[in-house]
Formats: sequence, C-alpha cells, structure tokens
Amino acid sequence: MLVLCRVGQIVTVDAQQVRQEVVRLLREVPRAPEQPFPGGADDLELADLERRLGEPIPSVLADWLQVCKGEAIGPGGVYGARFGLDPNDVAARRAAHPSWREQGWLPVAGDGCGNTYVLSTRGPLIGSVGFVDGSEPDDMAYVVASDLWRFLWFLFRAETGDRRWPFDQHSVLAADPALAALPGELMPWAGSA
Repeated sequence: MLVLCRVGQIVTVDAQQVRQEVVRLLREVPRAPEQPFPGGADDLELADLERRLGEPIPSVLADWLQVCKGEAIGPGGVYGARFGLDPNDVAARRAAHPSWREQGWLPVAGDGCGNTYVLSTRGPLIGSVGFVDGSEPDDMAYVVASDLWRFLWFLFRAETGDRRWPFDQHSVLAADPALAALPGELMPWAGSA
C-alpha cells in the first residue's frame, strides 16, 4: 500500500492507483498551447530506445513510456523515447554523461535549471529516482522518490501547485514511506538538519 497526501489529508492507495493518478495529473500539467499531448511510445520506439541505450529498458520505465514518450512539460521536461537529438530523449541525455551508464542511471526528467532526475537501474538504490546537480553530474545529490511512479506523482503535483516535495520530510515520507529505507545521507532534507 502507498500513502498519498491530498490537500490536508492522508489517503492510502495501492500502486495501481498511483499510476492512475499520474496519468490524470499528466493531462493537468501546464504545457504550451501549441503542444498536444504526445501519447505513449509504441513497440518500435521502445525497441529503438533500447538499441540506442545498448541495454534493456526497466519494465517500470517502459510502462511509463507507453503512457508518455517524453514531453516538454514540468519544469524541465520528462524524457522518453524521442528520435534523434530531441532534448527530451533518454538516450540523447545519457550520451552527454558517459559515467551515468556505468552508474546505472537513466535520465527521466529535468528541473529546468540544468539538473536531472535519474532512475537508478542497479545497486543499492535500484528502482529509486535521484537528483543530479548539473554542477556535479557524476554524483547523486539526493534521492527524491523510492520509485518512478511516485516520482512522477510528486513532480506533477509540484507542477500543479503542491510545493512540499522534495524537502518537506513529513509530507514526502507520508506519501512515500519506502523512501525511509534508503540511506539517510541521501535524503533531500539531510543537509538541512
């Protein structure tokens, strides 16, 4: 079970409901009027992304990309299976940082200030999403969500007005209790104590 915060209350929902909430929020996130919703990636686009990455796409990322193949929404866009040199393409973003492949990081979104959110595909942080500061691209500054769907939920809620993520420890842990099992020094609020 997952706990989500909704305007002043805590509601317990399962992972499928989180996914449904992300899909709902995706349609509410501000986007340029001329930019239509792109839809999800098809099997050919996913296969092309895997070929360009040189490794399989984690199933959770493939699931997300089938909903949204990447779009210039949110503070810095959500990355996906976009052909060529599209700035919202996972493979193009990772190619700019060769060490990310070695570390098992896949870029999934930007913050609009040159920083990147990455999905960890191996090691002790597998499945979680971390924040990488553009000034120190080989180090994860902190972890922002225990999994991709919760990250997207937080990101889209922030874009639609909820400003508590990622630094409000109480509300973040209430919405993502599994985050507490990750190393404490990688929590967003660790440096503010």
